[in-house]
Amino acid sequence: MPFFAKPHPSRNLLNRIHWGQLVSTPLDIGTWALLQPASTQNHAPQLCWINPETLACVWMAGGQEGTSTMSIYGSVLKQGQTKWSAPKLLSSNKDCSEQNPLLFTTNDGRIHLVHTAQTARDPMDNTWLEQGSTFSMQWTAKLFHQSTKGWGSKWTAAREFLPEPAFCRNPPIVTDTGDLLLPIYKSLEAGGGFGHDHSLVQPLGQDGKALGASFSVPLSKGRVQGSIVQTADGSGLLQFFRSRLADKVYVSRSDLEGKTWSEPIATSLPNNNSSIQALRLQSRKLAIIFNRFGVERDASFEPQWGDSEWPRARWPLSIAISEDDGLSFPWIRDIEAGYGFCGAANWHLNGQLAYPSILEGPPGIIHTAYSWGSRMAIKYSSFNLNEITG
Repeated sequence: MPFFAKPHPSRNLLNRIHWGQLVSTPLDIGTWALLQPASTQNHAPQLCWINPETLACVWMAGGQEGTSTMSIYGSVLKQGQTKWSAPKLLSSNKDCSEQNPLLFTTNDGRIHLVHTAQTARDPMDNTWLEQGSTFSMQWTAKLFHQSTKGWGSKWTAAREFLPEPAFCRNPPIVTDTGDLLLPIYKSLEAGGGFGHDHSLVQPLGQDGKALGASFSVPLSKGRVQGSIVQTADGSGLLQFFRSRLADKVYVSRSDLEGKTWSEPIATSLPNNNSSIQALRLQSRKLAIIFNRFGVERDASFEPQWGDSEWPRARWPLSIAISEDDGLSFPWIRDIEAGYGFCGAANWHLNGQLAYPSILEGPPGIIHTAYSWGSRMAIKYSSFNLNEITG
């Protein structure tokens, strides 16, 4: 009989791993955990240090994006603990689809939650097919704001953050004056696949409240979900974007006030029409977390603004490091590659890894979160920057 013809006895460790538990294994990068699912779909996480010893993660969870079952949940990991807390419901609008949450703190110690709330469809409603529209009602979304004195305390009632419809994804950056700049975008029904979406920047006061009108990013149609960082020398701002054409990550430049932005131009990093996030490390290097996949086109291709591409390949998940503000990325590492199935017919088997968030703790210690396994759960991972740069 051939050796191992029968199942080989092995130690089963599955019963020793639980939702939210921090795990380290020799075959995986860093330390990781799968946060306890809050519903069938768990998507669009954002990380935030709500105090020096507490890391928080918020995400959207529900039965289906665009339905009223989608709400905002949050979990925390405190210093010295080995397990993320059970998810807690944070939002309260039962009639809307609540999506794309983000957290930030202000100098008064308050924790702020901003998320979208849009008109929801009944999953059994198929009228959108007859109308040549999309199931999602993103063009009806408004931003809502809640705050609390501390995690575990009562949140304020959700109130409209801006008077007009808008969408968000990444958190604001604090300027040298102490005010904040929040990247937002307008999601329009025209274009069908959100190809007419365009970006703006909303100024916020030191109390986290909106200040006046937003600043436009010119010629940004199809460039959305901006992520803002300072330039390496601290003299200006960079904003990196997802592309609706699923071609490249794009970048726009501004002075420190963030009022006037350049037209977004393509970087060398591919983009699959899915969310990315940029981070200015304490070493002054630039880190971008993204899906290393894009639609390849001939150099003569001229995009038709308003079009969109949806390749659906949301893997592998990668981190790129730059020393020259994104002109080049000499270090790129895939931190997770999906399940490894190959070929277009097998793409749906790979378990999408999407909408990543990235933070730094002590210098060189990277924290990430992303929707894992086609939104089955939120995965958290922490590792040393050396594991990316070698």
